Amino acid sequence: MRKNITITLVLALLVALVAGCNATQEPQQKRVAQGSYNNGTYTGISDADDHGYGIAVVTVNSDKITKVELTEITEMGVEKDFSTYKYEPSVQANEEMGQRFVDANSAEVDDFSQATSSSNKYKQAVARALEKAKANPAVTTEYFDGVFLGKSAADDHGYGLALVTIKEDKVQAVELNEVTEDNEFKNYNTYPKKEVVDAQQELPAKFVETNGSPVDNVSGATHTTQKWNEAVANALELAQVK
Repeated sequence: MRKNITITLVLALLVALVAGCNATQEPQQKRVAQGSYNNGTYTGISDADDHGYGIAVVTVNSDKITKVELTEITEMGVEKDFSTYKYEPSVQANEEMGQRFVDANSAEVDDFSQATSSSNKYKQAVARALEKAKANPAVTTEYFDGVFLGKSAADDHGYGLALVTIKEDKVQAVELNEVTEDNEFKNYNTYPKKEVVDAQQELPAKFVETNGSPVDNVSGATHTTQKWNEAVANALELAQVK
């Protein structure tokens, strides 16, 4: 009798252990209250840093994340080409993290090993996309707080970039740059046209004063001013909550 009881207990313990192992192997999906999100596809943009920013295109259906597409934009404002990118952990993170978000039904997933920067950008981008999808948004401002990289259209001389810091719908700081027709950052220390150099130094404060609205063209740097007006407007567009 005791032998039968012992065997039964051992079998029960083994079943519990196997079930526990299986449970830890399966991703735990975050439970979301019914009606939390509106169905649709939403784009989230992460903060920008010296290496660019992340983009997440998130599809939501019946409060479930059904698809996530991830992209990174470089510090020059162009899409990163992962088919030629040499740092393998970032390539793998781009390929695999989308499914992690789907499996977790959340922006809260583990960082991808050796690709922490990309992971954080993707997580913030997914979180912002989900905020846009919420039936009752927690963010009530026009813009997300953060740092956003805007880009102008390009011409034969290159294009303008604007790194815009926003807090509580106020432009706090602006950094301006240009990329030349040779796809290099313009060196204002050696650039011969004084009007452009002066504009690059003086216009950030004016954009703060106008809260990102277009500023007057600078004499002798009209085209450059127009590019920066366009780049700042693009940064504000990327920062929009809705």
